[in-house]
Amino acid sequence: MDELLYLGVFLLYTIAILILGKHGFDKTDDLSEYFLAGRNLKTFPSIASFCATWFSAASLLGLPGLIYEGGVSVIWTTAVAWVLGIIGLYVIASKLYTYRVLTVPEFFRIRYQSKWLQVWIGIVLLVSYLLYVVIQIRGFGIVISQMLEIPYSVSVCLIYIFVLYTTFGGLHSVARTDTFHFFLILLGTVLGAFLMLKAVGGMSNLNLERIGDAQEVTFLSPDGLSVWLFVSAFFTLGLGVAANPQYAVRILSANSKSTAKKMLVVSLVFVVVIYLSILVMGLGSRALDPNITFLSTDEIYPYVITYLLHTPWKSILLISIVAACISTANSQLLLMASSFVYDITLPLRSKRIENHRIVTWTRWMVFIFATSSLIIAFTPPEGIVPFSGHIWGIITVSLFFPLYGGLFTNIPKQNALLSSIGGVVTYALAFLLIPTDWQTMYHPVLPSLMMAGFFFFVKWGKTT
Repeated sequence: MDELLYLGVFLLYTIAILILGKHGFDKTDDLSEYFLAGRNLKTFPSIASFCATWFSAASLLGLPGLIYEGGVSVIWTTAVAWVLGIIGLYVIASKLYTYRVLTVPEFFRIRYQSKWLQVWIGIVLLVSYLLYVVIQIRGFGIVISQMLEIPYSVSVCLIYIFVLYTTFGGLHSVARTDTFHFFLILLGTVLGAFLMLKAVGGMSNLNLERIGDAQEVTFLSPDGLSVWLFVSAFFTLGLGVAANPQYAVRILSANSKSTAKKMLVVSLVFVVVIYLSILVMGLGSRALDPNITFLSTDEIYPYVITYLLHTPWKSILLISIVAACISTANSQLLLMASSFVYDITLPLRSKRIENHRIVTWTRWMVFIFATSSLIIAFTPPEGIVPFSGHIWGIITVSLFFPLYGGLFTNIPKQNALLSSIGGVVTYALAFLLIPTDWQTMYHPVLPSLMMAGFFFFVKWGKTT
């Protein structure tokens, strides 16, 4: 019976995506239309697109499993750090919006008068998002394998089709489907928290002392949280959010500065509500069965939904995870393709290219990068949240100082370029030299960010 229900919900979801995804196919002659939806997104579409892109497989799939394993303290080193990044985005919203740019790397070219900085940042984003899309494909594969009882290798091919279709129309298509995905994510998480509380018998039964292994899962336990752990999380995830072009593009695509700022404030409310719901789902899963064991925590929450929650509404919970995976993947595919074509290829060419050809090239790159991510996803990394932390770390050390410093200081281009490259090189060395068991506590982002800041602010002699 459950299998037929899951199949029915999945088919309805597919039909909705087919209808909504074609919205932007006839609105993409102009680059601004394709990359930024004409910078004309109103308040609600901006909020929906921001929130749908915010919640990925890391939040809806990886985080409940980590909370199941580690307890409430996990929220401090994941969700709280992520949420703090919205403050940074709000700080730069007005200044960033004044730049009439199509991509975030283009901001670096205009601000610092350096095409090489634009090209370098484009390369960083290309590699980072390629790996992050793999996470979304893995998350989709895990959930659809549970829903439809098909092999992982088959299920990941389905998201490949979805993200190609919803990305080919540019940000118009992405934003239109994001509204639908945001509704599913909000409904799935809030409903999931309600169903979980009903299943365990109320909020009082989430008392962790009653469900075993108190040392491992108690709030702020000695092994659960430390100052260094929180600092590492903040600099990795918090500043990664604050500097991530994925969210900066939502600022640029709004129809006014006030809309962009309103988007961030209202989105913060929804983000907090959804994270509180995820917390309840993670703790409730442990209350239902504290002895679940999997090779990866990513598989815990889908298992709990499928086998421990006895309600026909659980299909909505699973499809909300699918929505989070696709809404993030198509956004990052668009950024990946635009980085390659607009920020890497075009600055290195001497001849001007017509806009419609740039759009065509970008669509081809969407296809190529989606295919590349799919191939990597057949042998994906274990642990969605820890793996994503390294991607956020790379974005932090390469973009934070050039972006925020570029908006609020007069630092010259050589400092910005040295900061970004030096931060990435230091991160790679720290990743190799810091023992793996230590990296949760002393993340490679800590020395790398300090080095990036040194390169950015130190005076290197005569500047122009």
